[in-house]
Formats: sequence, C-alpha cells, structure tokens
Amino acid sequence: MSIVRQLVQIAVVEALRGHTIALENVFDSTMDTVPGLLKGGAQPVLVFSIEESVETVDDATDGFLGRGGVLTGMMQSAVASGKQITDGEGTVIVPVLGETDSAYEALLNIVDRQWRTVLHDHENPWSMVFRDLVVSIGAIRTVRATDPETGTKHACRFAQFEIETMPEPLPGDPIADAVSAGLALMASDGDAAYAALADTWHELLTSGSDLQDWQRLQSALLASNGELLAVGLGPIEEDEDGETPDMTAGTLVVNDGDPIEVTEP
Repeated sequence: MSIVRQLVQIAVVEALRGHTIALENVFDSTMDTVPGLLKGGAQPVLVFSIEESVETVDDATDGFLGRGGVLTGMMQSAVASGKQITDGEGTVIVPVLGETDSAYEALLNIVDRQWRTVLHDHENPWSMVFRDLVVSIGAIRTVRATDPETGTKHACRFAQFEIETMPEPLPGDPIADAVSAGLALMASDGDAAYAALADTWHELLTSGSDLQDWQRLQSALLASNGELLAVGLGPIEEDEDGETPDMTAGTLVVNDGDPIEVTEP
C-alpha cells in the first residue's frame, strides 16, 4: 500500500470522528459495533473505504514509485437500527440496516452534508492533511442500498468519488509536508497501533535518504546500470568506491576543428 493511500484513508476517518451526527461511529472500511445502540434505537454511521486505485503515467518516473494516482473512495452513510439477538451465550444488540422512511432520509441528508463540510474545514488538522494530499475530487455518484430480492429500500447510501492525489515519493525523496504532518498526527493520537504504523512508514520513507543523485535518478528511471552508464551518468563500473571521479584529461573538438588535448592545470 502507498503512504498516500494510507494517509488518505486514515485522514478521512479521523477528520469525521466526533464532527457529525454519527459521533464516534465512523469506521474504516467496514462497520463495527455501535456502542450504546439499544433495541429499536437508531444511530447514523459513516464507513469510508478506498475501493480502487489507478496510478497514472508520469514523465518523472518509469517505475513503480513516484506516480500520481486516482483513488476511488466510497463513503457509506447509513442509519443503524438496534436488533436484539439471543443465543446460547446470551442476548446482544447488533446494528442492522432497516427499511428507510422520511425520518431516516432526513438523517441521511444531514450526515451527508456534514461529512462533506468537515473535509472542507480549515481548522480540523486531519482535514488539512487530507486536502494537502489531494489534488482534486472528481465526479461523485450516490446510490441507495436496495435489497435485490425484496426491493426493500434501506436507510443507507453509497457515495463513490474519484480522488486525485499527490505522487507517491521516490526512494531518497524528502518526506513531503503533508505526509510528515499525517505521520505526526498518527504518532500523537494515543493509539498504539497508529504509533507503530507511523514508525514503520517513517522508516520506509527515510531508508533512501543516503542515496546519491545518480542513484535517485536511476531509481526514478527504473534504469539498469548499463543504461545509466550509456548516457554518461552514474559511477564507472571499475570504480570500487562507487563514485564518478573528476575528469583530469580529455580531448575537445569544436565545430569539426582540430582536436585539442585538455589536462587538469
């Protein structure tokens, strides 16, 4: 997974938590339990996932990294109803998606407006990370969840949209401000899993910080050693130190004139 995709996923979820009528019931990829949900009760929930990604062709790189991308995001807005289930281990209340009505539709309209507004918020730090990672938002298509067998219309909508993002960093690239801010928020969140994930990403992104310029270029071009040497870049193969030595002598020819021997003074 790319760091850009990872941070877009986390930034959306964290930006929305506690800032809509869904309260803390904003989930990453799949709906979990809904705390406090009672039998017959109802609670708006949001579930954000990234369903697909397309990494675009980029003149800056011929390899697997360094490309910009377009993510397909999916925001599920729903009203979860509490259903009581009793088995041999006891009774529990689980969230289910019931049939919609005018009251549920009103809740869906409100939470739909709210999650979009939050991602425009200039004071929410996670919203700022999201917007720094994103170049633009494409077409947004919203459909209702409907039972294909019964035709029942559920209190649930899916908004699918394209997210054009900044390029994935190449090995040796400095960490972009947006990425650095996202990792810092993860590290300071208080969630041990987030902190460990931030450490892992920081290690991955700084692993090429000691690369020389020609090595970074070779990485961007996905070039072999022979290809890089053919265009006069990179170290001379016989050079054990892996460095291209300074030129001390050569022959200069100007406009088909007589060769001129050049030596270091």
